Amino acid sequence: VKWQKDDMDHNMNFFSVSSDGRIVSWTLVKNELVHTDVIKLLVEGSTMEGPEGLQIQTIGCGTSFDFHKKIDYLFLVGTEEGKIYKCSKSYSSQFLDIFNAHHMAVDAVNWNPYHSKVFISCSSDWTVKIWDHTIKTPMFIYDLNSAVGDVAWAPYSSTVFAAVTTDGK
Repeated sequence: VKWQKDDMDHNMNFFSVSSDGRIVSWTLVKNELVHTDVIKLLVEGSTMEGPEGLQIQTIGCGTSFDFHKKIDYLFLVGTEEGKIYKCSKSYSSQFLDIFNAHHMAVDAVNWNPYHSKVFISCSSDWTVKIWDHTIKTPMFIYDLNSAVGDVAWAPYSSTVFAAVTTDGK
């Protein structure tokens, strides 16, 4: 769950990501929580034919997400399949870009607060990767020899981050 700025009517709102493949916008209007699907994480090239010729598409399982610090509509979504999707709040029919980021689940993805093109991701595949969102391959890869559960940029520096592994380091 990530809180957003209040909407134009001063209603509080937040977004959620889920393993059901949905990114949902939630708005508190008076005493009611109203929700809207922003985007579904449909895996490209995964359409299968079901019974009676029915087309079935595989849903990506969302694990993490982060909103850009300066570009209000832009956000990233990490998935259980190891992909990172670059998305727009206002354009829900397709992704802006897809990164084949990791070999296992993306456990965290975070925009750099100092450099608007840079984000970081970590995964159960033991790696932390630093990306420029305009380039499809990572700029830096760190192998931490254990599944990486979370990663965060330091609040005081553009080049320092902390990561935690499942073996307690």
